[in-house]
Amino acid sequence: MASESSKSLEMKEKFFTDGGIHPTCANKGCDNKVIVRDWLYHSFKHYCSDCNNRMKKGIEPRPGVEFHKKNYCENKDGRLGFECPVALDFMWENGELHSDHIDGDHYNNDPSNLQTLCSICHSRKGHTSGDFNSSKKGRRVGK
Repeated sequence: MASESSKSLEMKEKFFTDGGIHPTCANKGCDNKVIVRDWLYHSFKHYCSDCNNRMKKGIEPRPGVEFHKKNYCENKDGRLGFECPVALDFMWENGELHSDHIDGDHYNNDPSNLQTLCSICHSRKGHTSGDFNSSKKGRRVGK
């Protein structure tokens, strides 16, 4: 039986053989490749390691790069069919605001396809749309 790491390497090779393209960082001006969560399931983050680390540590982006992620939940406008229950001036902790793929395509890191949602709104959207269930049509992970 193949080990987890050898299976992961096989899936990485298959991803590229099948024409998969390693997504680029969603931040404007950054053309680095995103962090790979898991090759076994072709799971990627939205940002490269440099941008991800800078955002987590509160460090400014490198010159020419503009962070996409907002410091508030964009569902304050009710774009998801319900309004975010958290006050607009709430001070979010690191990790409580998520980048969401609007169209459910986790390879489409174009800034126009990303919105910042709090963990509450992101969870509700994901369960409603099927984004959190890779067996449902709503979640599209592919080339």
